[in-house]
Amino acid sequence: MTDHNNSSTGDSTGTAGSSGGSGDDWEAFLSEHQHELHDIEHSKTARKFNKHAERQEKQTLVSVHDLTSDAFVGGGGPRDYRSSWLDTDDVMDQYGAGFTPPNPDLSDIKRSRLVFGLIFVIGIVGFIATVFIPHMASVLGVVFALCILVGAGGLLAQHKGHDETKRDEFDDGARV
Repeated sequence: MTDHNNSSTGDSTGTAGSSGGSGDDWEAFLSEHQHELHDIEHSKTARKFNKHAERQEKQTLVSVHDLTSDAFVGGGGPRDYRSSWLDTDDVMDQYGAGFTPPNPDLSDIKRSRLVFGLIFVIGIVGFIATVFIPHMASVLGVVFALCILVGAGGLLAQHKGHDETKRDEFDDGARV
């Protein structure tokens, strides 16, 4: 539709204007039917067509179904680019780097942190259990709610943050 608009205003930069005689015929046709072309360009059908074209442009251009299976397997792995990212166990076995599970050291837990954690857990379990004891729910609910508050408050008061492993101000703590 925009080609008609440019051509109808006298802009004949297209290929038809370069041949001489046929360009004059085209210009004569456009000037003769300018009003009709304008009506067609602004018609309801043209607006519907433009809306449909805009919707088609917004649709996804590539779908998963358009890709071959090589895009997912066999084409390249996460680090060695020779195997699939799904074959992590095989790649690790190939290089002799087996999986070493983390070994958290739980021996240096402070007793106060353990006590506050237990009070917090007891408070949550007890608060849920008060649903099954309706005649004592008001008393037990208050007791266990206090346990939750004391336990959570103690744990929060002892929390030092996550700065123990940072080496400098730009270290975000991510480790590979």
